[in-house]
Amino acid sequence: MLLFVCSTSPALSQTGSKPTQFSRFPDVINCPESLLATVFSAAPGQDISLSFSTDFSFSGTVVSNEVKYSNLRSAVIRSPYFNNSVFSISQIINSDNSYTYTGRIINKNYFDGYELKQHASGGYQFVKVETDQVIPDCLRQ
Repeated sequence: MLLFVCSTSPALSQTGSKPTQFSRFPDVINCPESLLATVFSAAPGQDISLSFSTDFSFSGTVVSNEVKYSNLRSAVIRSPYFNNSVFSISQIINSDNSYTYTGRIINKNYFDGYELKQHASGGYQFVKVETDQVIPDCLRQ
């Protein structure tokens, strides 16, 4: 009997034993590109509030905002209002000088988070994800 419990316990931790954090928010949140761009004008240490919709705002402190390469900027915002969840966002400057954004709102201690996705028409949305599906195993420990 003990062998059965030990062999099944890792599966339990990967299927939702963590609490949810965003269950009261929509599965998909439209996100204006202009709002994403404002993140990159904020300095580290600055408090910022991003109202993505009437249903969802993300407020916190800019932890970092740096140019990684000539065509890539990355920023991280940590929110005490969401149990120190992190909004990590990157701005990619394309060869035609347009921008593409990628990012996530996650906390390894919670089951759910959001991933920023660009839809076919070019706009952006946060789509709810399971954090264990987007955080590599080595970072969950």
